[in-house]
Amino acid sequence: MPSRRALVAFSAVLATTAPSSGRAASWPDRPVRWIVGFPPGGAPDLLTRILARRLEPEIGQTVVVENRPGAAGNLAASVLARAAPDGLTFGTLFAATLAVNRHVYPNLPFDPRRDFTLISEFARFPSAVMVHPSVPASSVAELGAWMKAQGTPPICATPGAGVIPHLATEMLLQRLGTRCELVHYRGNPDALRDLAAGRAQVMVDAFPTALPLVRDGRARAVAVTSAGRSPLMPALPAVAETLPGFETASWLAVGGPAGVPEAITARMGAAVIAAARDPDTAQRFAALGAEAIGSTREELTTRAAAEDERWGELVRARGITAE
Repeated sequence: MPSRRALVAFSAVLATTAPSSGRAASWPDRPVRWIVGFPPGGAPDLLTRILARRLEPEIGQTVVVENRPGAAGNLAASVLARAAPDGLTFGTLFAATLAVNRHVYPNLPFDPRRDFTLISEFARFPSAVMVHPSVPASSVAELGAWMKAQGTPPICATPGAGVIPHLATEMLLQRLGTRCELVHYRGNPDALRDLAAGRAQVMVDAFPTALPLVRDGRARAVAVTSAGRSPLMPALPAVAETLPGFETASWLAVGGPAGVPEAITARMGAAVIAAARDPDTAQRFAALGAEAIGSTREELTTRAAAEDERWGELVRARGITAE
């Protein structure tokens, strides 16, 4: 559980929504803009678009997804934080946006604890630890031994500095007692492309985007970062089977700028919960290796506070910075 101080900091977002107004009665009266901080084809984009299509009949308007990649989601988060709190602009807030980046980026242009109206966590998914097929490792133990034996540290690709796969990589290196040259990309597609081409040797990446590469043989998965094995790849061991207690997951949430009227926040929250908990949504998420959630605002606030504490400790221990 998060400390009282952390929970109070994040709970402030529940108390800063503007009073309800007459506009809420007709909300939404035009298409809703939805900002995503990673490029098309990445896990956040794929899962957001599935949710957005299912959300449209719930709110009676089109949801227009707008990709704003860059700086581990910070660019999109900055745009969202500055948007008018009229209930017509929302965005996908990543675990990194809410719980990591303030520890990694010293000059973050927004405060994740105050600048957003939290709505609902809608997806959660583990990562796969992968290697290029030329790497002679089929397990976490073999990967650690191979990395230690290299005269030059191998290249580890990440989808961006500060995202959960990056921190999962840092945690893995810490637990294995080895090192690599970390190369941060502007999203999953470019990083995966370099792994498949052999320009990177190791990558921890979200299941929804890692699985296609593994299934067609362009990468080899050696483990999954969830506490147990994934039903999508039951033969793939969990990292925790070699390194007890190892567990990481990425998660996605819906948020708006601070000050969205309470009535709109409540209606959007109910719509997201209905869309995320729909059996078809759950099935489509599961096919990508993700779990559909549909949390309350209070549950999301508690989760963000707990993750903020956890990842802050790792960032400080590893001396991680994006600058």
